[in-house]
Amino acid sequence: MNRALFSGLSGTVAFQERLDVVGNNIANSNTVAYKEGRATFEDALYQTLEGGRSGSDVGIGGTSPVQIGSGVSLSSVTIQHGQGALERTGQPLDAAIEGAGMFMLRDNEGVYYTRAGAFGLDDTNTLVSSGSGHRVLGWLATDGVVDANGAPTALTFDLSALAPPVATTAATVAGNLDATAATGDTVTATISVYDSLGEPHEVELVFTKTATVGEWDCDATCGASSASGTAQFGADGALTAGGSLALDIALANGATTPLSVTIDLTDLTCVAQVNTVAVQSQDGRPAASLVSVELSDDGFVQGHYSDGRSRTLAQLALAGFSNPGGLRHVGANLYAEAPASGPPMVGAASTGGRGGIVAGSLEMSNVDLTRAFVDMITTQRGFQASTRVIATANEMLDDVVRLIRT
Repeated sequence: MNRALFSGLSGTVAFQERLDVVGNNIANSNTVAYKEGRATFEDALYQTLEGGRSGSDVGIGGTSPVQIGSGVSLSSVTIQHGQGALERTGQPLDAAIEGAGMFMLRDNEGVYYTRAGAFGLDDTNTLVSSGSGHRVLGWLATDGVVDANGAPTALTFDLSALAPPVATTAATVAGNLDATAATGDTVTATISVYDSLGEPHEVELVFTKTATVGEWDCDATCGASSASGTAQFGADGALTAGGSLALDIALANGATTPLSVTIDLTDLTCVAQVNTVAVQSQDGRPAASLVSVELSDDGFVQGHYSDGRSRTLAQLALAGFSNPGGLRHVGANLYAEAPASGPPMVGAASTGGRGGIVAGSLEMSNVDLTRAFVDMITTQRGFQASTRVIATANEMLDDVVRLIRT
């Protein structure tokens, strides 16, 4: 009866601990990236009343041992790292991991890991976890290129910084020159080019119809600098000769001089249609300030500048573990490395078995509320049965006491 009392007691304790786990799952059913826990039991020590014996003994058959258990205990609480549903938020710095892997965060005490990708910029323009304030780790880009082979660092962006200007080296002109134009007719287009200081200069491009069929003179001028050529077109209207002009612009404003610009004319045609000559592109840019940052897929941080261009500034780091269930909970959706988890395998998203990053989304909890309520009911029934064992053993003890008194 004493064994029954202690078995019942161990059952109430174990089921109470299991209810704690189930209750925590239900409480966090709407927590971003929460991973549900699962409590498992194991039977406790056994008392051997009679040992078994082999059937090879002379004159007697074999028997099994006679053992009575002493109850149950909590074996483990394992974290179920199954994929949670992704929910689109539209926030520029939110990110969700689809697959394995965890974001890396850091504070003054060390590195932590999380699946919760609700990020933002703090007062120093450092990318941090919106909930805990831990700094997000990754790799900063150099000239728009990320090297993910080094150690990840905190990501700080200088929103007051200027992207340097880019001098124009090439421009492209496209459109049509009217094949029915009279000799001496002109078509004009203007190209804005930038020097090494980001200052714009206007290049005037003038096409003049010659007396030769399918031939146009082309003159490019910018201040006192000029370049000339002849564009010739075949019977199908396609350019056959004179596909480019090389213009060297002399500058006196302190920028690199001369500013050499190659003007590509190969996209021009000459058919019996109206003149539609226009500048298609040029590769120069003025200086521009960084005005905002946002995440793109696979964890790249894109910077948006005042002139409308975008540039890769950084990439988030992900860590993978051979046994993510062995990580240690530290609260606030954070995990810490533990002996059972193995060391982190750090790398970029979509590499080395690490999952991909979906921008503008968050991963929801993987708690199944229907199953959680069923677990809660079965846990309650188990607890009630254990208390009934205690009550029955107590009644039997009372009966024994009454027998002695009589």
